[in-house]
Amino acid sequence: MSILTAHGPRGQESKNSIYVYRFQPSDGSLVLVHLIDSKDTSSIINPAFSRFHPRRNIVYTCTEDCENNGQIFAYSIDKNGMLKKIGQADAGGTSTCYLTLDFNQRNLIATNYWNSTLTVIPLDTVTGEFTGPIKSMFDLKGGKENQAAAKKSGGVNHSLNDDSTIAARQRDPHAHALVLDPFCGCVAYVPDLGKDLIRELLYDRNKGEIQLELNYIPSGRLLAAKADGPRFIEFHPYFNTAYAVNELSSTVSVHIMWFASGCTI
Repeated sequence: MSILTAHGPRGQESKNSIYVYRFQPSDGSLVLVHLIDSKDTSSIINPAFSRFHPRRNIVYTCTEDCENNGQIFAYSIDKNGMLKKIGQADAGGTSTCYLTLDFNQRNLIATNYWNSTLTVIPLDTVTGEFTGPIKSMFDLKGGKENQAAAKKSGGVNHSLNDDSTIAARQRDPHAHALVLDPFCGCVAYVPDLGKDLIRELLYDRNKGEIQLELNYIPSGRLLAAKADGPRFIEFHPYFNTAYAVNELSSTVSVHIMWFASGCTI
């Protein structure tokens, strides 16, 4: 199956799409226990990100493709680390790169890098399996089409970091992750590599929908001559501090965050 990516990968396609290792804490070694062959019926093409369910032996993995919607695969994990496909859902956007579970594990939120959509997919709160198609979608482009093309369609190779490539990458929004606030899970923080900022969005965890944009945090341009390109954000477990990884400037920025004392949603 042919796929179109934003980056220009080199080398040969891997025979196996997912590898499962057992970690040995005593000596730090990894032991291969399972892999999914490309001929396997549960195989997944170009996996980009995986997320474990916090209460069930389930892992969700998404695919990345600029032309076709990403697919999210749900696998159960047995005591030996073997994977069994138990479900599949459409991510509702292209180049899916990040998966988030909300606080009550009622929904899985998919972040789609290429067309910058955020989609909410319902889950069974008991089994962790998909219970239906996309519940809601939030488009950071406001319904507009992408201006820039991907590598195979005449666009730039996103693996490059020269000025012209960065300019092309920043013609469109490119959401790279979605992290919910650590207190009540009703504010979604979305690093937007394309527009060089971190978006703050209101997430209604009962309705399972992103409703509006509350604010945005400029990257700060840590290197004055180059965009930062926020890729991921992580909150400190005790302080109102967040750390953003910036792909284009290869920096980490520190942000003081102010959260409301309660959540009305």
